[in-house]
Amino acid sequence: MSVAPSVPPPAMPEPVTIPLPPNFPIDWPEPAMAMMTWQQDRQHIPEPITPMSAWWADHFAIGFSSGFASYGLPMGVRVGRFNCYFYMAIGPNVPVDQIPAMEAKAEPLLVAAIGGFWNRWETEWLPELKSSWDRLESFDQQAATDAQLLAFADQMTAFYERAWHIHFELLVPAFIAMSEFDDLYADLFPAHAPLDSYRLLQGLDNMSLEAGRELWRLSRAAMHDSTVREWVSSASSRDIAAQLEQTAEGQAFLGKVQEFVGFYGRRSDTVQELGDPSWTEDLTPVFDNVKAYVLRGEDPDVAHQRLAIERERHLAEAREAIKGYPEAVRGRFEYLLAGAQAGTRVQEDHNFWIDQRSLHEVRHLCLEFGQRLVERGQIVSPGDVFMLTMDEARDLLASKEDARALVASRRADMAHWRTITPPPMAGTDYGPPPNNPLTRAVMGKFFGLGPPKDVPQASTVSGNAGSSGVVTGVARVIMTIQDAGRLKQGEILVTPTTSPPWTPLFATAGGIVTDTGGALSHCAIVAREYGIPAVVGATGATAAIPDGATIEVNGDTGSVRILS
Repeated sequence: MSVAPSVPPPAMPEPVTIPLPPNFPIDWPEPAMAMMTWQQDRQHIPEPITPMSAWWADHFAIGFSSGFASYGLPMGVRVGRFNCYFYMAIGPNVPVDQIPAMEAKAEPLLVAAIGGFWNRWETEWLPELKSSWDRLESFDQQAATDAQLLAFADQMTAFYERAWHIHFELLVPAFIAMSEFDDLYADLFPAHAPLDSYRLLQGLDNMSLEAGRELWRLSRAAMHDSTVREWVSSASSRDIAAQLEQTAEGQAFLGKVQEFVGFYGRRSDTVQELGDPSWTEDLTPVFDNVKAYVLRGEDPDVAHQRLAIERERHLAEAREAIKGYPEAVRGRFEYLLAGAQAGTRVQEDHNFWIDQRSLHEVRHLCLEFGQRLVERGQIVSPGDVFMLTMDEARDLLASKEDARALVASRRADMAHWRTITPPPMAGTDYGPPPNNPLTRAVMGKFFGLGPPKDVPQASTVSGNAGSSGVVTGVARVIMTIQDAGRLKQGEILVTPTTSPPWTPLFATAGGIVTDTGGALSHCAIVAREYGIPAVVGATGATAAIPDGATIEVNGDTGSVRILS
């Protein structure tokens, strides 16, 4: 069998320089970079990114490119920090005339990988990640000499690149499997609704749902004691921990919270921004979620089982409908189904073990550098280290240079650019990307990029269908997870993007609208698991929808109507 073939590209259009807004000039570090097509990755990092995070993102890109290379794919990745915003350039790394031959050579590797990536994840990659993170975490950074810390930083950098290589070697076949299964389903069932294929991928467990269930169990524990319940229900999330310390019952509950964050709390609300504290450092997001779960009556295990039963019913109906088809067609259906179901799981699981865990471990390494620079009077607070690159932090550790003015200047620079809206693209436009299985999966169904959507009007916003259903409710525009406490039960969460740490909010929200993403984005997958309507990739939604407005979200058509 094969994946759906690449469509021969039309004649290449003439390259066009992408115009930049007057308030967003780019001073290209290398002339060649101006000839690349750069996309602002608002789905992962909508806000300005610190210099330290951008330094580590360069090593993320190394893993990204090597993951592509493991299948012989003629693609490379570069990342850039332009006016403090994070951009990526993904494109061919060989002459255009060599691409068809390389794609043909890569196809059998990708087909085999669709059937094998889940086994490799469970038996090879995940054990490697777990053992390596445990080994790195066991190193006593505070007791290390400067030389030992520098050597440890080299080890961390090497494994960071390795983790991101695993990330993309895993996700390339996973995304292709999910995307190709959706395309095959559309061919087999022409009368299907846009999201029907994903009903066969629902009700499958993953780490995001597991963490949500554990938070729900914490909320049940909080309700057992009247004092704890009162504090959790009424106190500010930032104050709950201090109040719990005042009674034995409160301390016991706080111990359960600490046990939870000891395993599930190595995460923050972003993927690449190292400056954000993890849940192990700040319990506020945990208590925000516990407070929300207190209001939820249904056990998430019950809801999950209901989705699994629906999945099996839809699957039985699909198999019955194609039982008279040729064996090759039925075989392709089953092969892609198995890969797509595995892909749905690893889409969330990999984020827990790679994206979030690597961010957590690297952040604490950086903070150790920051603490030493504070002790020597070179910066003011450990968090100032994120205004430096790792190379600069290493050099400062070996010198007595004062970096306080540099840190202040860069903080001011980030504050300035935070007030400027970055353009979605920069560099040179070469026309639409090639129509092949990888770009259809990643650019089309994960990032949700495609034909330009309607410009938001006074009463409507257009996006991508993410999770089926129609809901009307109050819009709550939440720009960061720190503001999540404003979301009330049944309100519509309107946000630039979501990452796995946002998952528990799906138990509170009546629906979701995001500026970014497609049907294979984290937001869409989790919304389907929670059974709430979602419109993703609704460009400009957070600007067009007023906080507190009544809106109608149609997750089947990808449209949002502002009713009042």
